[in-house]
Amino acid sequence: MPKEPKPTSERARKRDLGKTLRDLSTKRREGYFDLLVSGYSIEQIASAMKKSPATVRRVIGQALAKRQLDAPEDYARLQVARLTKALRCADESLEEGDVKAIAPFLKVVRELNLHHGVNVGSARLAAPAPPEIAPRALPLALTHSPGVAVTETVAEGEKSCTKAQLSS
Repeated sequence: MPKEPKPTSERARKRDLGKTLRDLSTKRREGYFDLLVSGYSIEQIASAMKKSPATVRRVIGQALAKRQLDAPEDYARLQVARLTKALRCADESLEEGDVKAIAPFLKVVRELNLHHGVNVGSARLAAPAPPEIAPRALPLALTHSPGVAVTETVAEGEKSCTKAQLSS
């Protein structure tokens, strides 16, 4: 590939320099984003690149703003492919006798069912609703003497901080 000849006019040189800077900026932005997606924290990326965390946050924000969302159908296919890979991995672990792989296996199957539109047994798998707690009686009004309230608490036989404070 032959080298492009250097532009001769000042305007052409500035345009060429701007293009080069944009390309470098895009590469840096995508590199930071790839590192973040790989699991590195912003602080780790900043220390490795010798930049401030604020700069890395700004550049990653720019990368996110420039990314286009996939069509919903493409995203669903991608998620199903990822889940299928995770299902294979969990299945292999189960075949090797790893009992800890049962919960991840069931989670992946549940997610695959959601992506395929199968909601059989979702009511059975859902966590039960927490029981409703009856509201307590209104708190008693404070009296002018804290000793009266403490003696009432001790007299009722409740174990509380006030009883422990009286005995010590």
